[in-house]
Order: sequence, then C-alpha cells, then structure tokens
Amino acid sequence: MLLLIGTTGFLVALDNTIVAAAAGSVVADLGAGIGLVPWLGLGYALPFAALLVFAGPVIDRFGPRAVLRWGGAGFVAGALIAATARTGLPLIAGRVTQGVAAAAIVPAVLTLLRAALPPARRTTGASVWLAALACGLAGGPVLGGVLSQYLHWRSVFWSVLACAVIVPLLAGVAPAGAGDGATPLRHALPDLLRYRPLSGSLLLQALWGISVTGVAFFTPLAYGELFDAGPGAAALPLLVVALALIAATPCVSRAVKLLGAGTAVAGGLGLVATGLGTLAAVGSELALVPRLLALASIGLGSAFTAPLTTQALEVVPHRLAGTAAGLLSASRELSGAVGVGLAGLLVATGPLTAGYTRLLVLSVVLTATAALMARRVFSPLHTDEVRKIR
Repeated sequence: MLLLIGTTGFLVALDNTIVAAAAGSVVADLGAGIGLVPWLGLGYALPFAALLVFAGPVIDRFGPRAVLRWGGAGFVAGALIAATARTGLPLIAGRVTQGVAAAAIVPAVLTLLRAALPPARRTTGASVWLAALACGLAGGPVLGGVLSQYLHWRSVFWSVLACAVIVPLLAGVAPAGAGDGATPLRHALPDLLRYRPLSGSLLLQALWGISVTGVAFFTPLAYGELFDAGPGAAALPLLVVALALIAATPCVSRAVKLLGAGTAVAGGLGLVATGLGTLAAVGSELALVPRLLALASIGLGSAFTAPLTTQALEVVPHRLAGTAAGLLSASRELSGAVGVGLAGLLVATGPLTAGYTRLLVLSVVLTATAALMARRVFSPLHTDEVRKIR
C-alpha cells in the first residue's frame, strides 16, 4: 500500500513538471507554434482539477480499487498516445486523457489510504504521499530537461508510461475497500462540510497551497536572476525543500501521536511561515546560509501538513470517503492554481526580486493564519459530532 501511495503521488506530480521542461523540444520537433506550449500543461491540469470532485461519488459507487485500476490503465493509454504523437492534436489528446485519469486515481488512492491501512499507519501513508508529491515536483524539471536534451522528448512520455504501469498492477493486489452505493454530490457536500476536521482541513490546505505553490512556481525565476544561474541551478532551492520534506516524513506519525494532530499541524505551518519570513527578510542579499536554512524549514514544516488528509478522512462516514478524498484533492489543485495566479500579479509589478519579496510576505501572513487556526480545527470533537460519525 505504501508503494502504491508513493508511486501514485510521484506520478501525478511528475507528469506535469517533467513535460513542462521538455516543451521547447516538443515545439521544435513537431514544427508547432508557441501556442502549443501552454496546452501541454493545461491539457493535463484542467481536466485533472475540474473532475476531482466528481470522481468521488464514482469511487463510492464502484470502490477505490476498481477506479484505481481503470484510472491507471487510462494514464498508461494517455502516455502512449502522447509518446507516439506526430502532430500537436494527438499530443494534447494524450495529455487530456492523462488529466482525466489523474482525477480518478488521486482520490481513489487517498480513499484506499483510509480503507486499507490500519489507523496507526494512516499518517505514515499520508506522509509518504506528500513526500512523493514533493519528489515529483522537484525532480520533474531536472529529469525532463536531461531526457529531452540527451535522448528525445518522447522519452519523457515513455518514462511516465513506465511509472504509470505500476499503478494498476499494485491496485490489483491491494485490499478491496468495496463500493457500497454513491450519494449524489448535491446531497453529499452539505453532509460532509458539517464535519469540522474536513471543512477545516479544506481551508487550511487552501491557505498552505496558495502560499507554497505560488512561491515554488516563481522561485527558479527569482533565483536565476538573483544568482545569474541557469535553469538547472535555479531549480536547486526546490530540491532543498523536497529533501527536507522527505527527511521529516518518518517523524510525522510520532509527532501526531505525542502532540496531537492540531499541535503537529500548527507547528509545521509555523515552521513554513518562519522559513518564508526568513527568505523575505534576506531579500536580494546573496546570503546562502540563511536561505538554505529557510528553505529547509519550509520543507520540514510542510511534512507536518500530512494530518490534514488523514484526520479529515478519519471522521467522515465510509460511504462518503471517496467524495471527501475528491474534495481534499480538488482543494489542493485549485489552491495551487490560485497561488500561481496571485503570485503572477504580485511579481509582474516592478522588478522580479521585489515582487518575489512581496509574494513571500503575503505567504507568511496566510501560513501564519493557518497555523493559528490548526488547533481549533483538530480540537476534540463534540458529542454530537462523534454521534454523527458513528
């Protein structure tokens, strides 16, 4: 199960960043216009984000293992279509197929996280999921650049296909958490949002996602200008964040057990805010040590947001677990899109480094606000809330 969770998280994050790095090679080889470039990302991201919520009731109807197998097979098919495309249209069709498949497999694997793992291992599963996402986001640009430069841009999609094949194979041996009928989405949403840990997690995840995703998107650009570095070197700060997140992953379950979910999440978000604040204070100074410590703090703190997933899924009824997982996934994707758009507005006005500092300051405010809210979100449930869960 942990291998399935990690592979799926790595795959869905990698598929976007690795293709973005190969975009120039794709356009040159196919003789397509520059207008093809944004659709390499949008063809995947739009159906992914738009269908996440609607995938939940399907999972509740047919069961997460079945949806994961279908979605994994669809992801393989999309990668195959893209890898063999000779023009822009089938390439975009392959990307859309991958986006639809990703919308199915992400909430399905999160539903399995609850259904197939014992309670003591669920925080570990969520931590593995988060670490895998970080690896895909940080490693994708480097891997995509190397493959497209030294092999061919098609090797990018063949690599994704090789990773995607693992998902339906592992899903076939995962325990069956079988579907027991779906509640219509219009009825499920009001019911689910009454559960404080779920509604609160959606808000906290949105605040964290807006802050971290926007900063991550513009960090390579800012560091490239600040240190006069090439694309590969400018992406190294994100690698520091990812390595720190991975290093902290084994500690998350223990921290939740000792401190409680609210304190662990609050402390993690506080670390993220501290790291972002340190980067803002350093500004345009070429100070490596404070920057490295700040980046490591962001990664370490982000690892402790894993309970936002596990605690939220823990409180909802089993029959609505797929829908809840879809909501959590949609919150993450949509908040990331909002974060990038908001960051673009801030960075676009004036010099890049000054706009990047303004972005950091706003991110500090958002993450600090989330840290202050975390304990309330995960405070002990009232008697009526416990009765509803049972």
